[in-house]
Amino acid sequence: MRGGGKKPSPVIAIIFLVLLAALGLFMGISGFFKEKISLDDAFNNMETGKSVSGVPAYGASHPNFEYKHKFSVFPLMTEYYYIILSDDMKNGLLVRADKDFGDNFDVSDHVNSGGIKIKGNVKSTSRKVEENFSGLDYRMVNNDCYIDLLSTKMNIRWLIIGIYNVIALVCVAVNLKKNGVGGSPSTALGKVIAAVVVVGAMYCTYLLVGMIVQI
Repeated sequence: MRGGGKKPSPVIAIIFLVLLAALGLFMGISGFFKEKISLDDAFNNMETGKSVSGVPAYGASHPNFEYKHKFSVFPLMTEYYYIILSDDMKNGLLVRADKDFGDNFDVSDHVNSGGIKIKGNVKSTSRKVEENFSGLDYRMVNNDCYIDLLSTKMNIRWLIIGIYNVIALVCVAVNLKKNGVGGSPSTALGKVIAAVVVVGAMYCTYLLVGMIVQI
């Protein structure tokens, strides 16, 4: 009597890795090649898909809105949105930044005392953020989109996801060639590589969840 069940097919796993590798590389690389406009131009007309850079004259010294993401009751991350103002203080834009971004602006007159230069890709605001910055109190603020000062960091994380999955594909292919379908590494080096791949998968899953939440 022959024992053992049917060996699982690696096709689905390979397709999954290919898709994640393509997604990560595309999102990471494309994020660095946006049409660049100045901050002054953005105050006049800001559109998604552009990259904005410049020195804001004024800005909030604390987050104007904190958007907390949760999975059930478990906190995932918090987004911080700030308002920056034009030189004449007649127009405002939203930026998403780190929690300490407001430290660059004076508490009393909101002047950019730190002289910080901002740079980020323009993205569409979520409905929750748009609703928060609507009404008379924010009539000077463009709430349709925002400048994501975290975009460079996110592009790098996408690249990490893409590159990891390319490496994982290579490791899977080598293992299949040496050990066959369902086989596991037999050498010490192979086992170490397999462990590293598993740890990398866990880290990339964490990064991917964060990327999806922040899109």
